[in-house]
Amino acid sequence: MDALTLHALCRELSASLVGARVEKIHQPNARELVVTLRTKDRTERLLLSAHRQYARVHLLHGERPQNPEEPPMFCMLLRKRLESGRLVAIRQQGWDRVLELAFEAQNDIGDLVTYLLIVEMMGKHSNVILTTTDPDGRPQRIIDSIVHVTRDMSRVRQVLPGLDYQPAPPLNKRSFDQVTADDIELLELASLPAKQQKLKLSQLVAGMGPLAAAEILHRAGSLAPGAVVQAIQQVFQAVLQGAEPASLGLDALGVPQAAAPFLLTHLPAHQTMASIGAAVEALYREWMGRIHTSHMASELERVVNQHLDKLRGKRQKLLEQQEDSQDHEQLRIRGELLTAYPHLVPKGASEVTLPNFYDEDRPLTIDLHPAQSAIENAQRYFKQASKKKRALPLLEQELAQVDDDMRYLENVLVHLQDATPNQLEGLREELVKEGFLSERPLRRQRRKPSPRNKPATGQPDTFVSTDGYTILVGRNNAQNDRLTLKSSQPFDVWLHVKDMPGSHVVIRAPRNRPVPERTLHEAALLAAYFSKGRDSANVAVDYTEIRNVWKPSGSRPGHVLYKHQHTLYVTPDRPSVAAIMARQPASSTT
Repeated sequence: MDALTLHALCRELSASLVGARVEKIHQPNARELVVTLRTKDRTERLLLSAHRQYARVHLLHGERPQNPEEPPMFCMLLRKRLESGRLVAIRQQGWDRVLELAFEAQNDIGDLVTYLLIVEMMGKHSNVILTTTDPDGRPQRIIDSIVHVTRDMSRVRQVLPGLDYQPAPPLNKRSFDQVTADDIELLELASLPAKQQKLKLSQLVAGMGPLAAAEILHRAGSLAPGAVVQAIQQVFQAVLQGAEPASLGLDALGVPQAAAPFLLTHLPAHQTMASIGAAVEALYREWMGRIHTSHMASELERVVNQHLDKLRGKRQKLLEQQEDSQDHEQLRIRGELLTAYPHLVPKGASEVTLPNFYDEDRPLTIDLHPAQSAIENAQRYFKQASKKKRALPLLEQELAQVDDDMRYLENVLVHLQDATPNQLEGLREELVKEGFLSERPLRRQRRKPSPRNKPATGQPDTFVSTDGYTILVGRNNAQNDRLTLKSSQPFDVWLHVKDMPGSHVVIRAPRNRPVPERTLHEAALLAAYFSKGRDSANVAVDYTEIRNVWKPSGSRPGHVLYKHQHTLYVTPDRPSVAAIMARQPASSTT
């Protein structure tokens, strides 16, 4: 959020919130506050964030953030000083990314005083500071802050209770209405790459960030100094006069990438918004959702990889035990020879060589226990042989189970790619059900409890082929089972990447009508993309009818066997897959 956006937001918040009463203050996490304000006709929740990367101020709508059971000390202080007070002003410190919220409230002895809650949105130096005010309403003494800045942390500016408030050092920038063509010419923009052009221009003009600079250079149409100056004036005046609606910048897939109080014409697409506050909230909802999704995915990936490491170790031990048990026949033969030739075994011997009548009487050296007789040594060999022989089928069962578990977990890793928050929750609950994850949230994460009997499988992703056929893609193992074994018809076409983890893909196919090759190819692209072979070329994808697919008894979710398959070879390049994924029906059922 640059200062130009903050300017528009400050004006918008002032118009709607000044005069509101403070009902409640919460602190959901270490660097964020939510102030609940009551106006004449509604209640609003204002977010004040000092996040290191996403510092911002905007109204909150929809889902409420979760709060700790015990409010932090700074939150308790704000409640004591500001609750029941009135918000009397919202102003920006010049063209800085600093917002001041002035509150009138009663102090400890009942006098009406003014406090300033200052939100500094300056990257890793972001902070929220409560101060007293001087007679002119300017910040005076620091009461407390959400982040304490000591001398060890900064020799330039300390932020501690009891110190006088010092504004952040001013930036040597020019006001937009003072920028001349000579200033632009000195930047030598033509000699710089595009990214440096935006940065250089934003360092010249007060209030301008790289996003506004990119829009200005786009509107200028060239790097001619006069054209750039004119574009600067146009964008700033559009914000100051409210001549353009706020907009949300979108990428090629329609995902929010930026918010601004003007039209973002330089991006692939943009969406006009009712207010800059709505645009900012929509953008940060998307960004914070990505952060949460990324964190949850990485935590699940960590858990799955831990189990895979244990299973690999267990598998290696089982293979060693299996190899060791293969000699049970040789142990039985030693017992048979000792039983047949006890008279040839010297008393107290540690070994003996006997003719092996199972191998044309070739001599065989047999280790002995000196304290045991020939028959006792024979019985010992028989017991060892019997034990190892009985162990073989058990070891084979255990190896099959380990292989099934590893195959299942490797499929989970594939499904974690690009998973949405709902899909991640489904994967988490699936791992709990299969015994790989405990019921408690990951690493102290708080989450809303889900109904006990609510299925977490969700619905497969649904796409439409160029020929109009419905293509379904399972996004977790339980969903794969449901799609393949329960909701599909015998003549539907089933696809899966060959010999590696991946999603089940199903083409809804009319009976006695062949599926077009183009649709098969598009479904194979999806099967390859949602698999471990995503970044490979010439990925083999098997396909067959659903009636040729079945589940082995007792196997983990997602594991099936199939027959009568054909194989396609595809390369899941991103543009081709994106084109298929862009074709989604308005609604789908499985």
